[in-house]
Formats: sequence, structure tokens, C-alpha cells
Amino acid sequence: MTVEKTMRRVALLLVGLGVAFALGYYHREVRRGESYHQFYTFPRDRVRPVILSYGQGGVLHRLLSPHALGGTLGLTNTRNPVKVKLELVNVPEGLEVHWGNSHTRDFNLDKRTIERVLNPGDSISVHHTFYIERELRQRPVIYDGGLRVVDTQSEASLLFVPIQIRNGESRESRGGGAER
Repeated sequence: MTVEKTMRRVALLLVGLGVAFALGYYHREVRRGESYHQFYTFPRDRVRPVILSYGQGGVLHRLLSPHALGGTLGLTNTRNPVKVKLELVNVPEGLEVHWGNSHTRDFNLDKRTIERVLNPGDSISVHHTFYIERELRQRPVIYDGGLRVVDTQSEASLLFVPIQIRNGESRESRGGGAER
């Protein structure tokens, strides 16, 4: 192998590493508050809330999807076998929520239920994308609700994850990104 080929490969490796570190920095620093990825166990009484900050995104976010925020919650059953449904509570008019899931088998998107029993140690994940319509964009707090995990047989609440979307462009609501 010639010195020239070796230098090209080293340069290509350095460029690849530079891109990877730059994307990591962008996601951690510039996109703070635009998305969340958090993991919880249930049943559980108290959890760390998810706080999103609308209007504080980076340049790419403002160009491509300025009025959308999203995130993924990973949920793990720690106790008895159970079938669950998922509910978003206190969703205001003008906040459109798209549910998604590509990792949990037997997720019924229409009913927001897992169509199988979750045994202790079984995990599910759910992705939400929040689309904020014009009338909500002026409020200091756009959404103050959360995700409830409910036992389908007893209707008992197994977990409640508070979710809040603060308007980072509003004077009354200057807040951080998704809590980690």
C-alpha cells in the first residue's frame, strides 16, 4: 500500500469521525428541548417529567419542521403480567399528536393498546410527534399533561409520566430542554 492511499484512508476516517462528533454535538446542544428519549419502569408512583421547549430548535429544525416536537418513551413492566393501554391526558385543541411505534410488536395504534400480556421484564416503546397549531404557539405553556399507562383489566393507572411543552419564545416561559 502506498503512502498516498494510506493518507487518503486516514483523511476519510478523520472526516467520518468529525461528522459523527458534530452530529452528536448538534443533537446534545443545539437540539436540546426538541426531542426526548426516556426510559421508565412501571408500576411506579413518581417519575421525572418530560419538558420540551418549543421555538428553541436549531437551524435545521426551524427550516424542516418548526412546529413539531417529538420523543420516545421506553416502558418496562417490573411486576405482574399485565395488558396495558396508553393514554395522553389533557391534550388541548390545536395540538395534534401522531403516535408511532416500530419496536413493539402487537401495538394496536388505533386503540393505543398492547395486544399481548407484558410479563415482568418485558418492554414497550412509544413515539409521539406533537404538531403545534398557530393558536397554541402564543401560549407560555403549550401542553401540560402526560402519558398514562393503564391496566386494561382493572383500569388502574400503573404509571403517569408528566409531559410539558413550554414556549421558549414566550417571555413567561424560559425553560430548559428535555430533562435527562
